[in-house]
Amino acid sequence: MKTKGWQKVFSFTFIQYVKTKSFIISTIIMALLVAAMFALVNILPVALSKNDDSGEIGSIDTIFNYERVYIVDETGVITDEGIAELFANGLKAERTDKSADDIVAQVAKTEGVQAAVVFTADKNTNGDIISYTQKTFYSPNGGNMASSLSAAMTEFFRNSNVKRLGIDPEAYAQSQIGINTRTIEAGQEELNVIAGMLHYIIPIIVSLVLFMLIFVYGNTIAQSIAIEKTSRVMELLLTSVRPLAVVIGKVLAMGLVSFAQFLLIVVVGAGSMAISAPFGIMGQIAPLLSNPELLAGGMANAAASGVDIGQFSIAQAVGGILEKFTPVNILLIVLTFIIGFLFYALLAALVGASVSRMEDLQAAMQPYSLIGVVGFFLAYYPIMFNAESLADGSSGTNSVQIFSYYFPISSPFSLPSAIILGQFDAVQGAVAVAILAVFTVLVAMLVSKVYEAIILHNGSRLKVGDILKLAKNK
Repeated sequence: MKTKGWQKVFSFTFIQYVKTKSFIISTIIMALLVAAMFALVNILPVALSKNDDSGEIGSIDTIFNYERVYIVDETGVITDEGIAELFANGLKAERTDKSADDIVAQVAKTEGVQAAVVFTADKNTNGDIISYTQKTFYSPNGGNMASSLSAAMTEFFRNSNVKRLGIDPEAYAQSQIGINTRTIEAGQEELNVIAGMLHYIIPIIVSLVLFMLIFVYGNTIAQSIAIEKTSRVMELLLTSVRPLAVVIGKVLAMGLVSFAQFLLIVVVGAGSMAISAPFGIMGQIAPLLSNPELLAGGMANAAASGVDIGQFSIAQAVGGILEKFTPVNILLIVLTFIIGFLFYALLAALVGASVSRMEDLQAAMQPYSLIGVVGFFLAYYPIMFNAESLADGSSGTNSVQIFSYYFPISSPFSLPSAIILGQFDAVQGAVAVAILAVFTVLVAMLVSKVYEAIILHNGSRLKVGDILKLAKNK
């Protein structure tokens, strides 16, 4: 049999590679980075929200801690009654007739916590007011409250202007209620803001991780075969096993290593998320995830039930993705990874066997590298072009994305995220995997025809045309 002895090559290659210091160190570093990244993703939103809600920095309540807030009004909008109302509500506001420059200089020199708010009118050449400008100057000790003061004074000035024009402030407030607009492709899933972000981030991360695993280990296979061939180790190896058994053993061994690291990323990421859950956003949304009826009820029902809207949006987005992890979809993702790895690994093995000198390997790898980079960019860049659609709340995909799911060069990098996000159903995913499998079988047939002749070739580097000629003659 042409493949007799592949088990020996498989076990030898696998054991030798996993024992190397570079593999052990890189695996540990990768596991630590993945654990840290998932923990940060979980904990950081909660930590930031606590900082925002602490009332120590930027809270509206803190603006009352100013010892004095000087109002310089060059617009004529603010009345004495308005200043008195501010003072009655706890803000030590005081109108001043000093110039803006003088009062700002005074605030700058103060040892206390003071501020000056200057309002000016911007006019056109005819003298008509076209806009107002507000500047808030704070003393050296008042910076942590300045943003809140500025926001409060903007609202105060707007209300003062509305009253000056004889408009009921409450009616004006109702007329200024914002309108959220979205353009969504009919028939596509409607996404909230968090889900839109996930539909943008997940494909980019997944395609990058899969590209690194598939492409890096493909390069390792090519280098390993080229080193053994050029050092005459291959000649000794071929005395006990057939040439085709060498490539099968090496490809399967490196495939197992890459799949193990892929599982490591998944397990470490899930473990880190689970451990950090009590301290992060996952712990907060866990009760919501366990209540599918509440998630299905929509934002209005969640608000009526007293649920935090931000947490509900995250839970809705995460729950929508978790629903896609069915046994069939998981199987399709695993098959895509395995078959995609075999596709690129067999190509890499051909490249490694086509050279007789290590100096020629880099030039020989260029076509292989070009194929991989084209496949990666077909999976990566269409997501960026679809960002506007995702921002509007539509899960629709563009034509280049759809093409990348079926094209065997790019499908190993793009198809898993499409399945995770529900952009492909089980039937469509099976068709895409089948297309990838067919092309992988064609590459395997090419390898089986020409590998024995290539691995024994010595002399000038074989080019793609030379390999195809050998295949025709077989």
